[in-house]
Amino acid sequence: MLTYNFEKRGKQSLYEYLYQCIKEDILSGKIKSGEKLPSKREMAKNHNISVITVENAYAQLIVEGYIYAREKRGYFASEISRQYMKQGLQKNNQHNKNIKDRNGCRMKEKQEWLVDFNSNHIMYDNFPFSTWSRIMRQTLLDKERSFLKSPSPNGVLELRQAIAGHLSHFRGIDVEEDHIIVGAGTEYLYSIIVQLLGKNSVIAVEDPGYRKISKVYESNGVRCLHLPIDRSGIQMQDMKGKNIDGVHISPSHHFPTGRVMPVSRRQDLLNWARENHGFIIEDDYDSEFRFSGRPIPTMAGMDSNHVIYMNTFSKTLAPSIRIAYMVLPDELMRKFRDKLGFYSSTVSSFEQYTLANFISMGYYERHINRMRNYYRDYRNTIISAIRQSDIYSKVTIEEENAGLHFILGIRKQINDDKFKEILRNNKINISSVSDYCYNDLEEFNHKFIINYSAVAKDKLAKALEIMNEAL
Repeated sequence: MLTYNFEKRGKQSLYEYLYQCIKEDILSGKIKSGEKLPSKREMAKNHNISVITVENAYAQLIVEGYIYAREKRGYFASEISRQYMKQGLQKNNQHNKNIKDRNGCRMKEKQEWLVDFNSNHIMYDNFPFSTWSRIMRQTLLDKERSFLKSPSPNGVLELRQAIAGHLSHFRGIDVEEDHIIVGAGTEYLYSIIVQLLGKNSVIAVEDPGYRKISKVYESNGVRCLHLPIDRSGIQMQDMKGKNIDGVHISPSHHFPTGRVMPVSRRQDLLNWARENHGFIIEDDYDSEFRFSGRPIPTMAGMDSNHVIYMNTFSKTLAPSIRIAYMVLPDELMRKFRDKLGFYSSTVSSFEQYTLANFISMGYYERHINRMRNYYRDYRNTIISAIRQSDIYSKVTIEEENAGLHFILGIRKQINDDKFKEILRNNKINISSVSDYCYNDLEEFNHKFIINYSAVAKDKLAKALEIMNEAL
């Protein structure tokens, strides 16, 4: 039985590492021509990995010609000339060396963290690779003629219809597909908003808040006002007399605090938008992962004439799927058609059709439900470990009922920067809520962000011990 040490895979995904190991064994002659490889189930069981991981590794090896499959017999190593085997092995080793040389310190730094509470990437085995690849192949067959045509500036119709159906069913927003704009990430959509509101416009953003939002707006010539939030969100008195054109908020799950805006504050903001001819930019990211109670209703569902609704598939599927969308009110949609209708779609048709089928065939709903359960269990495990550790008497756990992060509050007065420095010197990467503040807001001192989706459970106890000693 072929056996490989997966602890040596570094930053490679499971399937990439398995593919690389088998490829090297074939090139070196360790796996002989015509030799039968273990079945997918045998290989998965032997290495305690998923069958899908093995399936993806074998599929890549088949595509590149290193192995071949015989129906009902299994997988076999292909015949490769000795000269090519020698050259291939030399190139493979040089390629691996070049990767290490090119990335140098940056890769080393990432690998050094014992626990990285800043990272929130998707675990490899949680992405539905087999389903996604099957839909891609079928989409290629069904839509081969459509790939040769330029898509609509606001995205292919099938994807916009699928998104409209999803929003109606899961978020309670009845929208027309013609009001949806699909783009390559939210940053692109922000630039569209700037052009619709005007480059001399003023946009209010939440403080604390995700810094990239205001950076993108300001890089497009917009002036941003960083308005402090209370338990209910942006305070209405701070908006008076400011000539604000738009307010960018995350009412269903604020980052980084995790707070939810109550209906009374939402109504206040909507009244402001109606009275001042302003627009609310509702960033609904992370709303799919709510672990208790019903999903929080959207502001777009309360007033579609003054709310620009935005969301992305980066959190629910993967950051590399650069597909986001927004729903524009009538007035702004007319502006888009008149002034920006010449734009080309920034997302390839192939990816749009694939995602459309993934949603309309029900796979997206099943994926969200599966991931919601997975992250609920993972969150419970992380919180349980904190409660069982010595640090628990010194901290509070806040806003843990939604999203892929929660807040760890420190009960005593500490120097936040010194605390972070001690932890980083001990290979623990962490950020504080105050890192996302523009103003000096004492309320958010001594509060730290725990992104938990990529935390290794077996390293958490040691990390908590270090954190306790640091306090």
